[in-house]
Parts: sequence; C-alpha cells; structure tokens
Amino acid sequence: MDDMKGEILFKDGLKVHFKCYRGQQINTIKYFDENNKEVPYNKIWGRRYEYCKLASIDGTLLYQNNVIARPE
Repeated sequence: MDDMKGEILFKDGLKVHFKCYRGQQINTIKYFDENNKEVPYNKIWGRRYEYCKLASIDGTLLYQNNVIARPE
C-alpha cells in the first residue's frame, strides 16, 4: 500500500519519480523517469542529486534535501 510519493533530480539531469510506503527498503522502490520508463535502482545508486523530496500521497511535503519538512 503506497502512502508516499517522491521525486529526485540528479545533477546529470535525470529526474525520477516513485511511490513507496513507510519502512520500504530503498532498493525495492520502483523508480520511473519523465517518460514513465522504469529506471533500475543500480542506475541511480550513488549519483549526486540536485534535490530529493518526499510527500504523502495527499501532497503534504514530508522531506526535502536532508530536512524533514513541516506540513503547512
């Protein structure tokens, strides 16, 4: 049961989005590019990113760039 969604923009321009649930192992999340093509975890592991954000499915921001964001 997915309860969160996220987006990561990498420094090389790759942007991925994903859905996940609390406590899910990071390497079991399915990541998709802007064309909704799946990007294997081993293709993004270790890449430097511009930003990473995580929100609840209802859109409340939970996390952005190493800071737990507070809901508005």
